[in-house]
Amino acid sequence: MEHHETQPLKWPDGWMRTRIQDRKSQSQWKRPQKFYLEALWKELERLGVTTTILSSNGQDTRDPGVAVYFSRKKEDYSWQDALGLQGIVPTLDQIDSAYRQKALQYHPDRPGGDVKMFAALTEHRDRAKDWVLGKHRTDHDHVIACDVFAEVRLNIAAIKMTLQALRTIERCGASSVLDRVMEKSFARQLITERSTEAAAR
Repeated sequence: MEHHETQPLKWPDGWMRTRIQDRKSQSQWKRPQKFYLEALWKELERLGVTTTILSSNGQDTRDPGVAVYFSRKKEDYSWQDALGLQGIVPTLDQIDSAYRQKALQYHPDRPGGDVKMFAALTEHRDRAKDWVLGKHRTDHDHVIACDVFAEVRLNIAAIKMTLQALRTIERCGASSVLDRVMEKSFARQLITERSTEAAAR
């Protein structure tokens, strides 16, 4: 599993924040942050997570919130076959060249063009470029965040325990319930500029 840590905190859209005066301490959780972080990575691995990013403000105690972005699906390398770029680490120029070559036969303005195939090919080109630029690591399907506690360490522990409880659901044979929870509760909200503009009106 690939895991990364980023700063500053990128709080997920649509998640409520805890008021500063309502943040709690938790004297029973005495372990250091490193312990809770390693335990969190293990819980994510056990859930079948393939990539994850932990976002926080580090040691800045003014905002101890933590957001964990993660994906449970395997990385999609179908762009290699679609663009004919198997077995090499392509450059951006090679991706563009392969795309232009393939796109000619599917372009909607040409006789026999295919809008769906052209759109799919364009998507493959964009995924290939994201892979080369390393942006594929930031495309996650799910997020879980916590700022209920007064320390980053405690919020990491809370997220770890929440995921552990979810895994208990899966062990009890109710994996479809877990999938539903992941889909409904932790699905990352993608707010487009258009929807943001509409909400502002």
